[in-house]
Amino acid sequence: MMKKQINQITYRESGMGKGQMFTWTKATRELRLEDEEGKVSEDVYLLSEHQQMELEHLLLHVNLMHWQPVYTTEWLILDGTNWEIRWSGPNGEGTSRGSNAFPDKWELLRDWLYGQFGRSSEGKK
Repeated sequence: MMKKQINQITYRESGMGKGQMFTWTKATRELRLEDEEGKVSEDVYLLSEHQQMELEHLLLHVNLMHWQPVYTTEWLILDGTNWEIRWSGPNGEGTSRGSNAFPDKWELLRDWLYGQFGRSSEGKK
């Protein structure tokens, strides 16, 4: 049985005129946060072994590798949350994205990423 393993993720989110991008690389334990508007410099955080293991377990818990390619809603929302996540590992790569529609447990991953930089997912410091 092949072990489900993810070696890198890139998560991008935008809404209300603001965008952020998180990039995690397993080999370096680096978690990067970039502000897409360039108003805040790039932050780089080196995860501890515990945080690294926590993230790897979280990626399995949210079942990232089985998220649908696209999530949509029938409602017309003009300025909501658009997001995309790309992942890669020894067994391939994948992408999932959505506009105001989300997979189960999506908020767990989103909140964990923002939390590493002392921010809430609503952008508050």
